Amino acid sequence: MIYNELLDTATGRQVCDLNIINCTLVDVFQGCLVPHATVSVAHGYIVGINDGLLAHQSIDAQGAFLAPSFMDSHVHIESSLLCPAEYARIVVPRGTTAVAADPHEIVNVLGYEGMNYMLRSSEGLPLDVYLTVPSCVPATNFDSSGASLYASDMHQFAREDRVLGLGEVMNFPGLIAGEATLMDKLAIFREARKAIDGHAPGLRGKDLSAYIAAGIRSDHESTSAEEALEKLSKGMYVMIREGSAARDLAAIVSAVTPKNARRFLLCSDDRHPTDLVREGHIDRMLRLLVASGVDPIDAIRMATLNAAERYGLRTFGAAAPGYKADLVLLRDLKDFEVLQVFKSGKPVAQKGELCINIQEQPYPLRDSVNIKWLEASDFHIKAQGPRVRVIEAREGSLITGSLVMETPQGADGLCCSDTERDILRIYVIERHRGTGNMGRGFIHGLGLKRGAIGSTISHDSHNMIVVGVDDTSIFKAARHLNKIGGGLVVTLGEKVIADLPLPIGGLMSNLPAAEVNRRLDAFEAFFRSEGMTNTQPLMTLSFMALPVIPHLKLTDRGLVDVDRFAMTDLFLDKEA
Repeated sequence: MIYNELLDTATGRQVCDLNIINCTLVDVFQGCLVPHATVSVAHGYIVGINDGLLAHQSIDAQGAFLAPSFMDSHVHIESSLLCPAEYARIVVPRGTTAVAADPHEIVNVLGYEGMNYMLRSSEGLPLDVYLTVPSCVPATNFDSSGASLYASDMHQFAREDRVLGLGEVMNFPGLIAGEATLMDKLAIFREARKAIDGHAPGLRGKDLSAYIAAGIRSDHESTSAEEALEKLSKGMYVMIREGSAARDLAAIVSAVTPKNARRFLLCSDDRHPTDLVREGHIDRMLRLLVASGVDPIDAIRMATLNAAERYGLRTFGAAAPGYKADLVLLRDLKDFEVLQVFKSGKPVAQKGELCINIQEQPYPLRDSVNIKWLEASDFHIKAQGPRVRVIEAREGSLITGSLVMETPQGADGLCCSDTERDILRIYVIERHRGTGNMGRGFIHGLGLKRGAIGSTISHDSHNMIVVGVDDTSIFKAARHLNKIGGGLVVTLGEKVIADLPLPIGGLMSNLPAAEVNRRLDAFEAFFRSEGMTNTQPLMTLSFMALPVIPHLKLTDRGLVDVDRFAMTDLFLDKEA
C-alpha cells in the first residue's frame, strides 16, 4: 500500500526521494507565501513541509516560487490540431500537468471510436488527461454529425477512472424542456457522483436556475461580469475562458473579488498551437489576471485548488502532504516564467522544454471524410430576393451577429462575393455519410480579398466549411480537403497556397508540433499579406457552423437562427 510507504517517509523511518530546498512555497490553503521552505517528496507524493526529513536528492530552488502545477478546467485538445502527446509537449513546459478535456469534437466525428482514441492515446503522458463524456453528440438536430452517443453508450465510460463526468451540456433549451434522452444522460453521472459541466451562453433568470437545478455546476460561456456574477450567486463555478477565438478574461475579471475568487476556474476551451507556443497556456492567463489586479495567490488557486475541488481530484491542486508532487517552479508571481516542472516528483520540463521522452500511443482510426462527388455548380447561390441574412463574425468572440444586407448579385442571376462590403460566400458540406447536404450563405467580418479558405474543423459536427471570393478557389479548396482526408487549406484559383492534412478525424495532425506550427505559419503569412481584418480566421471560421452559440450560424442544412432555435431563410423578401 502506497499509504504505508508515505507514512514511513513522512515520519522519517525511511529516506525521502527528493527535497526541494530554499523555495518560496505558495500556500493555497492559507493564501500566503512560506519563504525558505523545504518540500519533501517520496513515491510521487509530498510527504513533508519543513519537517527536517532526509532525502536521497536535493534541488536548490534558490528562492524561486514553488506552486502546484496548473490545470486547464475545460479544453478541447482537438482544437490544438495536435494529438495528445504533442499537445503535452507544448503545455507541460508551461506548467500545465492536468487538463479536463471534453473530446466532443472527435466524438461527433467518430463516436465511440473517438472517445476510445482519446482515452488510449493519452495514456502514459506527463500530462494527466482527464476526460468528460460528450453530452451532445450530435449537438443539435440542425446539422449532421458523424455519430450519435446515447445514454446507453455512456455507462462504460462513466466507470473509467480518468472520466470526470459529463461534458458541457450545450442543448440548454432541450434540458429546460426536460428532454428525456438528455435527462437520462445527466442521471448516469449524478448517480456516479461525477461532475456535469455546463454550456449556457447568456442564460439568465429562471432558465438559469432550472439549468443549475438539473445538476450542472460549472460554465465556461460567461462573456460579461454581470453574467458571471449571477452564475456564481446561483452556485456555479465560473470558468474564465481565454482561447484563441474566444477571449473573455478582460470582460469577466472585474467580477473577481477576494471573497468570490475561490469559485473561479481557468480554461482555454479552444486554442491554436501557434498561440500556445507564442503566448502560453494557463501561465498566460495568470499573467493577465495579475496585471488586471487579481491577487497572485488567488489567481494560482483558480488554476490549481479550485479546479481540483470542482472535479473531486483529492490529491491534486496543492503543495501539501498527501498531495501529488505535481509542482512548478516560478521565477516570480508577475510574469510567471516557468523554470521547472515536476510530475509525480520527477522533473519533466526545464527552461521551456520537456526533459523526458514521450510518445503517442498508436490507436488506429477509420477515414473520416466521405463526401458526395462535387461539381462546380454545387456552389452556385441563386439570388432569390433583394436582401440576405449575413453572419457577422466578431473578433475575439464566438457570438456572431445577424445582419441584413443588400444581396451581392453577379451575372446570370447568381450571387457573388462582395469584397468591398466584406461579404463572402460560405458553405458547409456534410462530410460523414456522403449525403450531399450543403448549406449556403454569406459572412461578414473576415476581410478576405482573394482566394478561399477551407477546413474540416467546424464545431461541433465538423462538416467541411469553405469561405471564399471566387468560384475556382472555392471549388479547389473543397476538392483538396477531400483529397487529403481532411485538414486546412488556402487556395488562390487552382493553386494551393498552404495546407495542413489532419488525418485523425479530420481534426488532428499526426505530425510533430513544430511541423504543425511551421505549416500554420504559411497560412498566417498569406493572411498578413492579404491584410485580413480578422486576426484568427481559421479559428473564427471553425465556429461559424456552431448552432448553440447566438445569433446566426450556418450548417449543412442551412441557416440557423440560434435565438429562436430554428432554421431560417437566407433571403428576405423572397421573390415568388
